[in-house]
Amino acid sequence: MDALTDRTVLIVEDGDEYLESMTNFVPGPRYLQARSAAAALDALRAEAVDLIYLDMRFDRIPRADLVGDHAAATRSRNGDPQRGWRFLQNNQGLYILAALAEAGHGAVPTLISYDFSREPARWRRLQARYPRLVWVSDAIGPDDIRAIMLRAMG
Repeated sequence: MDALTDRTVLIVEDGDEYLESMTNFVPGPRYLQARSAAAALDALRAEAVDLIYLDMRFDRIPRADLVGDHAAATRSRNGDPQRGWRFLQNNQGLYILAALAEAGHGAVPTLISYDFSREPARWRRLQARYPRLVWVSDAIGPDDIRAIMLRAMG
C-alpha cells in the first residue's frame, strides 16, 4: 500500500494547475481544492486534512476574496492602490497561511509553492512562525514532491 493512500491533501490555488499536476503525477491521496482563504477554511471545517499544498500568488480571484489589509499594503507602496493589490496578490499564500493558523489549523503540515532560496532571511522568519511549513519550487518533479509530502506528514 502506498504511504499516501488514505491521505487527504487540500490544494489552495486560484487556478487548476496544482490540482491537475498532483492528480496526474502524484497519485495516492485524495485531493480537495479551495480557491481562497474562505474556501480553505470551509474545507478545513468540513473535514480533517493531512497536508495543505498552498500557492503563493493569487491573481485570478476577485479582489474581494483576497485576505490581507489592502489599505496597509497601499500605504507601504507609496499610496498606490494598484501596487497594494499586486502586493496582496503576489503574497496571498502567506496571508492565507496566517488566516489558517489564526483559525487553529497551524499544526497541519503545509507546502507552499514558492522558491525562497534567494530570500533566506524571509524564509527563516516564516519557518520560525510556521514550523510545519515547507517550500517547494515549481521546477520540482513528482518523485521529489512525493518525498517532501511524506516527510512533511511524518
